Amino acid sequence: MSHPATTHPPSAGLTPLPLYSRQDWCWEWTRSYTGDSTPIESSETLLFQGPLDTGALRDTLAEIGTRHEALRLHLVAGVGPDPSAAWPGQALRPEPGPLDTVRAAPQERAAEVTRVLSRPLDLTDRMTRTTLVRTAEDEHVLVAQFHHLIFDSTSHRLFRDLLAHGYHQRVAPGDGAAKRRTEPASYTGLIDREHTPEVRSAVHGRAATLAGELRAYGAAEPLAGDAGAVVAEAEFDSLPLTLTAERTRLLLRRSRAERVTLHTVLLAALGHAVATAYERDRLVCSVYTHGRTSASARETLGLFSTVVPVPVDTQYRSLAEFLKAVHGSVQRASDSADLPFSETASHVLDRPPGGGAYYRSALAHLELRLSGVTGWLPEEPNPSPALPPGLAVTPQALYPDHPFPVFAGPEQALACASTLFADLEMADGALTGSLWYEKRYHDPTRTARVGEIFLHFIERLSEGSAL
Repeated sequence: MSHPATTHPPSAGLTPLPLYSRQDWCWEWTRSYTGDSTPIESSETLLFQGPLDTGALRDTLAEIGTRHEALRLHLVAGVGPDPSAAWPGQALRPEPGPLDTVRAAPQERAAEVTRVLSRPLDLTDRMTRTTLVRTAEDEHVLVAQFHHLIFDSTSHRLFRDLLAHGYHQRVAPGDGAAKRRTEPASYTGLIDREHTPEVRSAVHGRAATLAGELRAYGAAEPLAGDAGAVVAEAEFDSLPLTLTAERTRLLLRRSRAERVTLHTVLLAALGHAVATAYERDRLVCSVYTHGRTSASARETLGLFSTVVPVPVDTQYRSLAEFLKAVHGSVQRASDSADLPFSETASHVLDRPPGGGAYYRSALAHLELRLSGVTGWLPEEPNPSPALPPGLAVTPQALYPDHPFPVFAGPEQALACASTLFADLEMADGALTGSLWYEKRYHDPTRTARVGEIFLHFIERLSEGSAL
């Protein structure tokens, strides 16, 4: 993780804010890397073609930054690559950040935008930055960069919506687009409520209880591999996990019939495959939960999503029983989204809080990421912001040039290497994706066996067979 030196002193007279429970796992992930590693950032890169009112855009971004506190947070202590570094604390800037502007020739647009994206954020200043690249009078690119500590995938859709809504209010207030939005939640208020003595005491007890369950499911025992091959420079390979549109349709129909989500079905299939190939009766799976549990939070930019460990029994008497058991485990795990990941991990792995960093999959044998579908239904494509006539906006698929991640210590490298990662996406009615594994740690033949068992499970399930 690329961490600049502290260039802004802590705000005078202010007690630093602790981390929000949803930020905890991301900070552990952030500090799992060394100083020359890839920043954990995300961005919105939008091409505007047509007459752009840059003043209205600037005012819209300022309003978004004022109303959404996460965009004004910054770290208040050094954040170097030392893996023993503790959470440094954060504070709230009173004003939103500026909109920087740069000029570039039309033919240099992609190169200039990539250059802007390649500049790491100074987390001690702000954890977001907006830049407007002007390449012609009627052509601009907005580059909005966000550190993952203050931004999640849901925030991307919300940010585009807020941008379009605010701009519309300023340039075309009378065309019916200016309805009042729900007031966002106070991000600092959410943090304060989590850190009352009563809540902290309850969280500590629940984290200890969860840690005991995870230990019983082997969370401290990684999948077998060549431990001597764990190195900081992880080298991954993958194998495809792809279903046809027809197979995907049948699988969705079966998940509806069993009254479980598609995520549950895929997690059950992956858990069954890993358990069979690695001869495990119990596993811990790492999954993501959206973490937005109130109406106001659903209207708030910030990091709410979190990783939760899901204990799974892989022995079952019937397929229906297995699917329902996995579904129940995911639901119970989602109820623990407010438990700081590092606190649970410190109980499981017998390392004191503030010691070595915990990679995001440190407690899991496998990790599943699924995008493009919610429950049984494919998600609607993320639309481009609707702006006044004459101004078109198009998202740009441009990516920064960053060094390859290098882990801060052997614990982080082992947690990454030993875990199998499945990344699946619903696109054009079909599930496509890959199973990723560290080549030095995992035997490719056994990993290929995991993929075969997974696809066989899916095939039998989609055909309505009992396993």
